[in-house]
Amino acid sequence: MLINDKSEFTQLFGEFINSYPYTPNGISHIKSYTEQRQQACRNFEIIRTAADRGDNITELVLLKLLPHSNTINNRQRGAWIHIAPPVTKDIKELFEGANLAKSDDWNQIASAIFNFVRSCNAKPKELLNYCMLFAQLHCSKGFQMDMLTPILNALQPNKFLLINNTSQKVINYFANTNYENKLTDYPKLNDTGRNLIQELAQDMHQVGVPALRDDDLFDMFCHWLIAIKKYDFQYRHQQNITKVDTNIKYNPKYTLFDISKEIGFEETKLEFWTHAINRKKQAIFYGSPGTGKSFMAEKLAQHLTSEGDGFYELVQFHPAYTYEDFIQGIRPQSEDGKLTYPLVPGRFLEFCKKAEICQDTCVLIIDEINRANLPQVFGELMYLLEYRDQEIPLAGGNRFRIPENVRIIGTMNTADRSIAQIDHALRRRFAFIELRPNYDVLIKYHFNTGFAVMDLIDVLKRLNHAIDDKNYEIGISFFLTSNLREDIENIWRMEIEPYLEEYFFNNLGKVDEFRWDNIKEYLTI
Repeated sequence: MLINDKSEFTQLFGEFINSYPYTPNGISHIKSYTEQRQQACRNFEIIRTAADRGDNITELVLLKLLPHSNTINNRQRGAWIHIAPPVTKDIKELFEGANLAKSDDWNQIASAIFNFVRSCNAKPKELLNYCMLFAQLHCSKGFQMDMLTPILNALQPNKFLLINNTSQKVINYFANTNYENKLTDYPKLNDTGRNLIQELAQDMHQVGVPALRDDDLFDMFCHWLIAIKKYDFQYRHQQNITKVDTNIKYNPKYTLFDISKEIGFEETKLEFWTHAINRKKQAIFYGSPGTGKSFMAEKLAQHLTSEGDGFYELVQFHPAYTYEDFIQGIRPQSEDGKLTYPLVPGRFLEFCKKAEICQDTCVLIIDEINRANLPQVFGELMYLLEYRDQEIPLAGGNRFRIPENVRIIGTMNTADRSIAQIDHALRRRFAFIELRPNYDVLIKYHFNTGFAVMDLIDVLKRLNHAIDDKNYEIGISFFLTSNLREDIENIWRMEIEPYLEEYFFNNLGKVDEFRWDNIKEYLTI
């Protein structure tokens, strides 16, 4: 084992996946690996053919075997463009200015570079010997790993690891080594790096990881860690930090007693609901409008994530919500004036990626869950909801499993769709928790407002008795406002009466019985 504690890498890699690969720069970075390898192979064949003919290959080698930065001038000259280029200006000007070469050395230099690359490509097992021989040449001064490993990697990525300033630092850090940029260190660094990547491969196979070779994915991670995140390795070594847990900020304590005291629900009932959520791992609060489903889901999510490093998020479903929005799908994106169509993770996969780097419970609240076409939106998730320990391939590629620490809480308005209309296969995958109008919550809320809430409760009870269907009862959340005395007429006329007109559309006389002008005399305002 090269790395004793993977927790730091796992945390950093999860942050990398969440922040870089699917940005415009990240997408361009992903594409570059294939493009630069294909171009390098074409370049090598052109140069080899020219060399076999006895042509002068100096300019071809300097332009097309060494990695150059993506500038207009380099593109116009036909240089080999690379994602991690040490050659950022004219190489002759660079080396001659640093007294590493003279103008009449370049034919010899180009020949030495080509023979080194050709030999390594033909006999990879002799890498150490070829590196030693090249390093002994007077004309090889200044040509080190970052200059020569990109072309070796492009020609045979299974044999030669791409090493540049960023990957060298990251390998040294996680493998606790001290390799330098000199070419003679490359054979050992190549072995160490490949072994390290093999050890980390399982940790890199996370949800939403782009479809790349493991070594390319590691290289992309190294670029992000050094160039974008600007990770301070020196500080980490000085502090002897081996676990990222020391930096975790835990959520404040929020108990069931706190919820009970705050909103008036019995603590034993809250405990029963929490047990159901943890047992089944996904639950749905269902009930008529205004019973506090979304409010309760958020409170329990806050409790489930308290005193831990987890988090909770909310997503609202609607009739136009799709599998592509929730799981993954192709999203057109503009890049340099051209449309690209990458496979992008949806909201749930993004949530699970973040949850994977947390040790404690993470909760996704799906508000209005029954407003979407659930079997269509969930797709393969239907299987994974029942078999949480399984990992399956997704339709668009990549393998996926739901992290063990993920909980799902849905809310469902039964006035929109009764629980009886929910797909049976979906119903047995969730625990269903019913919420009815809880008048005790209304009493507790208005204990200090001075509003005579008992009169309002009597009216609501009569109204719900007239509705005579628990799926359409009027809940209490309409009236949880500190200015109820000023607001109640507006609430009743603008929210309650339109709802009743829709429900009693064929019995408007019943609506008239509960219009504001007819019920206000029963209230003490």
